[in-house]
Order: sequence, then C-alpha cells, then structure tokens
Amino acid sequence: MSTTVNKDAEFFEQRFIQKVDQIKGLGQLILAYDGVLNSETISKLEGEIEGKILDMTLPKTAVRKVFFICVEALQNMFIHGYRDEAGAKHNFFILYAADGKIKMIGANLIKNGAIERLRKHIERINSFDDAANLKTYYLEHLENNEISKEGGAGLGFITIAMKSGNKLSINFETINDDRSFFLMEVTINTD
Repeated sequence: MSTTVNKDAEFFEQRFIQKVDQIKGLGQLILAYDGVLNSETISKLEGEIEGKILDMTLPKTAVRKVFFICVEALQNMFIHGYRDEAGAKHNFFILYAADGKIKMIGANLIKNGAIERLRKHIERINSFDDAANLKTYYLEHLENNEISKEGGAGLGFITIAMKSGNKLSINFETINDDRSFFLMEVTINTD
C-alpha cells in the first residue's frame, strides 16, 4: 500500500474514533461501522440497523424513516464515494440516539472538483422551510435531471431531507489536492 492510501485510512480512522467518542458523551450509540462498503456489507448493515431500531420500540413510522434514510445514505456512499489512488473507498457510518431523536452520520471520500456542486445542491435542499416546496423541488429535479454515470439523478439527498423532516448537516475537510473527507449528519424525528 502506498503512503497516501495509509494516510487516507488513518485520516478516516481518526475521524471515526473522534465521532464515536463524541457521541458517547451525547447519547446512545446504536451502530458504528468503519470500513469498505460493498453489496454484502450493506446487506449485513441493513439487517443490523433493522434489528437495533426495532429493539428500540419506536413507532412504526419512525422505524421506516430511520431504515429508509440509513439505506439511502449507505447506497449513496457505496455508489458515489470517491476512490483513492489504490482504488479504495474509505467510509464510515454511525447511528445513534440523542435528545429523543435518531441521528445518522455517513462519511466518505469526495473528489475536490465535486465539492462546490454538492454544497450548492445541499444548500438548495436546506433552503426549503416548507415540506411541500421541497417535494415540488424533488419532482422538478426528477423530471429535469439527467442520470449520472453512477446511475443517480441527485435525488438521494432530497429524499433523505424529505424523510427526515430536517436540514442536512454537511462538512468537507481537505485531505489533499485530489480529494476530501465528506461528512453528512441527519437528524431523524421519531415522533
């Protein structure tokens, strides 16, 4: 492995450990995963998420919301996460409960050239204070956007915002001239 790859892996591991430690002081850790995402891993995580949120005796609508948002976020990370020079996709996923809400954190690599477009997209999503206006934006986006080479139309973040009923919190941190660390936190209302 190259030094750069090791640095990326170390960077992700440090951020993962920091987030998990931070969460321990904020609430109850439900699930934490740091590693490579593939179809098999996502399927396993889906089963774990479902089991853990069902154990929490949340209302059925909350269980469906949490599960949907987690699956959508994992799929987005798997499909759209950027690869380092060695082809590795660094990811982590955390689910926790705090203040009567469920919170989900997803992190992956992103190409530096894609940051501004993604930031503007999420700022636009977060600009809607009315759920009906966000749904209209979703429908317009669905009708007017082309499918990307990864197979998406940019709808994942919109659906996550719609389902959660909250703004998406994002952060970018530069790793090098080519790629950055992208973190998204979603608060999911459980009532």
